[in-house]
Amino acid sequence: MVYTKKTRGLRGFFSLTFFLIVMMIMATGCTEKEPIFIPGTYINETEGYYSNLRVSVTVDHSHITNIEILDHEEPELLANVVFEKLPKAIIKKNNTDVDIVSGATYTSEALIDAVKKALEQAKVAEE
Repeated sequence: MVYTKKTRGLRGFFSLTFFLIVMMIMATGCTEKEPIFIPGTYINETEGYYSNLRVSVTVDHSHITNIEILDHEEPELLANVVFEKLPKAIIKKNNTDVDIVSGATYTSEALIDAVKKALEQAKVAEE
């Protein structure tokens, strides 16, 4: 293919434009975000299938950093799977919109509900 000055000029223009757009997007992502949560640890509970399920949720300004199951009387077979998978998924996704564990629906929904309630307590009040 034969390149002329005009072709190289246009190619350079488009390359520079693309580069500038990418840099602007990256710079926008680096700006400080408004806080979502008031940092701290929040404890909440909800009714599970067999018992109340009590959780502790720790947050910083914008992320869920830890979820700990404090108390429950759910069957160990169900609880082990749910309590292993769901907290990790919620922390990774940074919200409670995660899939429940098949076969442990009530326990999964109870954990998600308790975390939701704790996150509501942690939310920054809207002005």
